[in-house]
Amino acid sequence: MKRTTPRSVKWHVLRSRDQYERVHMRPTGPAVEQEELLPAYHSRVAEPDVGTSAPTFRTGRGTRRKLFDFIVPPADFSLRRNYDRVAAFFSTLRKLAYNEEAFTKRRLGIDFSALRSISPGAALILAAELYRLQKFLGIKLRAVRQHEWDPAIARLLGELGLFNLLETPNVDHAGVGTDDSVSIIKFSVDTMVTADKCGVLLDGLSDIAGAIHADNFIYDGLTEAIKNAVHHAYSEPKQWFGVPSGTWFMTGSYDRSEKRLTAAVFDLGVGIPHTLPRSGILEHLRQVLSLGFGPDDGKMIAAAMEYGRSRIMLKERGRGLPVIMRLLDHHQGYLRIVSGKGEAMYDSLTKTIRETSHAESIGGTLIEWSIKQ
Repeated sequence: MKRTTPRSVKWHVLRSRDQYERVHMRPTGPAVEQEELLPAYHSRVAEPDVGTSAPTFRTGRGTRRKLFDFIVPPADFSLRRNYDRVAAFFSTLRKLAYNEEAFTKRRLGIDFSALRSISPGAALILAAELYRLQKFLGIKLRAVRQHEWDPAIARLLGELGLFNLLETPNVDHAGVGTDDSVSIIKFSVDTMVTADKCGVLLDGLSDIAGAIHADNFIYDGLTEAIKNAVHHAYSEPKQWFGVPSGTWFMTGSYDRSEKRLTAAVFDLGVGIPHTLPRSGILEHLRQVLSLGFGPDDGKMIAAAMEYGRSRIMLKERGRGLPVIMRLLDHHQGYLRIVSGKGEAMYDSLTKTIRETSHAESIGGTLIEWSIKQ
């Protein structure tokens, strides 16, 4: 019989409470009854598919000479340039979040010494996964070999607020890093649609990027993305996500060398492709791209973006996409949505949408805007 520990008891209590709220506190009516006809997405943790490059685990000794394992993220920590390896890294973190025994056999750590670049979207997802580990398991991964970290990377992780989610003994990264071409805003997290935090992010971006001419559009897009996370992302009653329903994460950054401003919202929910059947526009999407009976996630997202761009659905659930895409009507940049195992990117210069499907899921939905000032 498996030994019961205080941590495992806490895990089961939180899971039971979250499941109770999902079943007994969700809206009732025709929309809920319709859910029973949809496929059951019951897997709590996405397993890496065959052929996916798994992240590296190494063994080392801590300050007290005790053995520990540490996970090594890929050097290029960007979903745009290195999706497969970065997604596999996140998949490993998700499995750790649901596997308490991984933390009882030996201490686990994380080593950023090989990291040479990190994108705002990937950094936000990393913060979300570490937040889940700390918030609901009471666990912080130990940051190891910190003296070998790239100073610029350490500065960005510090600005994002990541060190509050890691065990970083005797090391102060404040002010380190000579390359200050990129600045990132400390991430926000909440379970409610709070306009104030959107305003705080815009103020932070203004401080590092100067006057933002698209601030109203960014504000509307952020608010709509948060609404999607709160109202739709955690809609599977049989699935537990390790965080309360509606949890979302948000950050922004500015690259001075490219004069590029980026804003991103992420949730740990089921993903847009899984919620589209409830949105009332699935049949329209089939007409747009002739999806047939087996659409992949990338095409589903691209079809929703295309349909949203051509129709302002003010009385339908799908109205969020036109608002999210409106930011790029008069600005050079792109909107990128990564959700489930698919992604789609709208380029404002070419007015085209390019979709991609992957073998691995990022474990949620990332909505990212990037515009040139």
